[in-house]
Order: sequence, then structure tokens, then C-alpha cells
Amino acid sequence: MLKMKLEALEHPNPDSVDVKNRKVFASTVLWLEDQKIRQYKIEDRVGLRKVDNIPEWEKAYQRYKTDVGIPKFDSPMEELSWLLSYAVRLEFLDAPENYQDINSKNIQERDSKSVAPSIKAENSLDNIDFQHKDFVIGVRAMAKKLQIAHHPDHLVQLEAIVRVVHDRLAPEARKKQPITGKPFPFSQGNDKVADDPALDYPVRVLRLLQIQSLRQLQTLINETIVCVQDLTANPKTDTKLGKVGF
Repeated sequence: MLKMKLEALEHPNPDSVDVKNRKVFASTVLWLEDQKIRQYKIEDRVGLRKVDNIPEWEKAYQRYKTDVGIPKFDSPMEELSWLLSYAVRLEFLDAPENYQDINSKNIQERDSKSVAPSIKAENSLDNIDFQHKDFVIGVRAMAKKLQIAHHPDHLVQLEAIVRVVHDRLAPEARKKQPITGKPFPFSQGNDKVADDPALDYPVRVLRLLQIQSLRQLQTLINETIVCVQDLTANPKTDTKLGKVGF
């Protein structure tokens, strides 16, 4: 019954009301007064707000019980149940027309129906069928335009497209100066990196990729050093004006 009354008042968490815990009980009473009962003016609820000081709250609660008209009960559960019933009554009297069509039969029918949770997707990509033929055709066409090698799995091709767009077509990538000069002749020369001829070529490629990763790491380190220098530099130094001090 207690849970039903709390749900009727749209309490945020009816299962969390532990009447044996006096602070929880005090917080529930305060919520009912603030949201539903409103026996006091806002400025007169100071005592009820002292839920972290239970002795002071008890004094305010004794006055509150008298002002609201709570009968004498033997347990906090009975007091809270009465307050909830009183709050439900006030809620009904505020707008009785909203509850004219509600009866026990309607409630039973509502509870007997299992309502599946409805999840509204906020990301438009969630509605895309990544296996649809039109999507596959689009990925293949984009890969061909970007000169990306064919792969049986179109999703793998899509990952390659994302990588190419990020590394070559993104605004940040366009700002970088293109690398000019002759390509590194990694397929030439007599210095073998692997004894097996079948492994020599791929190992050379992996070595170049490793060098590229190290260069990118060095670039990030340099950028970090510049940022730290900007933060730790003399605050009286204005490099834009070309002078030190003021």
C-alpha cells in the first residue's frame, strides 16, 4: 500500500523509503511537504529541511504533525501512510477531472498488459542497414573513387575509406605540407632484412610503417613541448609584439 501511494504521487524511487532510517523518513516527509502538501510557506519549512540534524528536525516535525493534523499513531509507518493518503487526496482535489476515467477495472487491464520498452534512437546511423545492397554499392563506388583496393567484406573497405578521409582529406590533413621528392626505394638494394625472400618485402613495408608511426609520435611530442613552453614561459613575454616585459 505504501509503494502504491508513492507511485501515485510519482515519487522518484518508492522502493528506497526505509522508515526505520530516520534521515530517509525525514527526507520523505520533506519531499511530500515541498511537492504535494504545502502546509507551510517556503520560508517556514526551514526546520523540516534540517534532515542532517535529526534532533532539530524532530522538533520541527512535532510542530508539523500538529499543524497538519496527523492523528496519534504507534509507528512511523502509520504516520507516513497517513501523510501519503493526505497528499494523494490533495493531488486529487487539485484536478479531479483528470481521474474521472480511472477505476479498478482500468488499472487491472493496464497492469495485465506487458508493455515493451520503447527506445528512441538519437543517432541516425542506428537506422541504417549496413548489409543493404544499396549501402554495399555505395561503399564499393566510394572505394573505387578513392582508389582503395577491393575487399570481400565491404565493411573492411569502409574502415579503409574512413582512414583515407581522416589522413588525407580532413581539414587538419590538408594544412600539412605534402611530402615531395623521390620515394624511398625500399624494394631496391642488396641489404636484406629477412633471410626468406618471401618475407623480405613485407618486412620492409612494416619497417616503413613503424618509421611513420615514430615520426607521428615525435610530432606529437614536439607539439606537447611547445604547449608546455607556452604555459611555463615568462608571463611578461609577448611574442606577438616581439618584446619582453612591459
